[in-house]
Amino acid sequence: MALQLSPHPAPDVRVRREGALRGSRAGGVAVEFALISLSLYLVLAGMLSLGRWMAVTQAAQDAARFAAREVALYPLPGDFGFADALAEPGFKGAVYDPDYVVVDLDATPPGAALEAFFANMPVVNQALRPLMITSAVDTPGGRRRLLHMPGAIVASNTSLTGLSVLVPRILERDPVTGEEISIELAPVLEEVAQSGQPGAFALSRGGIAAIRLNVPFQAAALTAFLQADGSDGRAIVANTNLGGPNVVVGPGPDGAGPYSGSLGLGQLEALGVSVRPFRRLVAAQALFRRELIL
Repeated sequence: MALQLSPHPAPDVRVRREGALRGSRAGGVAVEFALISLSLYLVLAGMLSLGRWMAVTQAAQDAARFAAREVALYPLPGDFGFADALAEPGFKGAVYDPDYVVVDLDATPPGAALEAFFANMPVVNQALRPLMITSAVDTPGGRRRLLHMPGAIVASNTSLTGLSVLVPRILERDPVTGEEISIELAPVLEEVAQSGQPGAFALSRGGIAAIRLNVPFQAAALTAFLQADGSDGRAIVANTNLGGPNVVVGPGPDGAGPYSGSLGLGQLEALGVSVRPFRRLVAAQALFRRELIL
């Protein structure tokens, strides 16, 4: 009797072939995803960082505009500059106090206590709240959880927390590593000097309140790269030994994060290297005509 061969493979053979094909397709999908995932991550990180940068910029401009208006409307003598205004207890109590740019969340926990605390703050300090960040900071008195303006947390003899904030301005970088060589610490809120005249303030000379708000924006997912002429596009190395007079070491505990470090310049880990996050110093300025008392 002759054997008849079926034109179709046996069921078990067909199942094995289909399983192998499915495995091949799954492997191909994994390879394709691996190839495009980096690009997708970069696009997503860029979109999130751009959105946060726009939010910080808008909030900073609104706060600077509000600060200029409040400074201009407060009854000050005509020869007073911004430094003179900050020495006035009434001005600090009603308009702006640099000692309220740090809030101790351990002493004033979020909730009703924190809301009541902000309600009693000077009005410009209240306007700065959307720009403040939360950090766990290693201070000489131990670990503390703080709500503060971004920047370098410094010791203060006049604030309730014993702390205040100054904003680093990077003046010079190492052309090879990108490490910061020269840094100055600026106030969160300062007066804009007249052009070419250091110390000559528009507030005291021109009848105009000219106010600048300094807010550092630092991305949590993007690395800073050298932009100097002749640089090869290498990432900026995070110098962890930076410090200065009255600077409090923190935020902690491990030194990592977009606003970490003794000067708050941030530290991110990329391929086993500690690098700086992408950073832009937002300097929002506003002018408002003063109401002078002569």
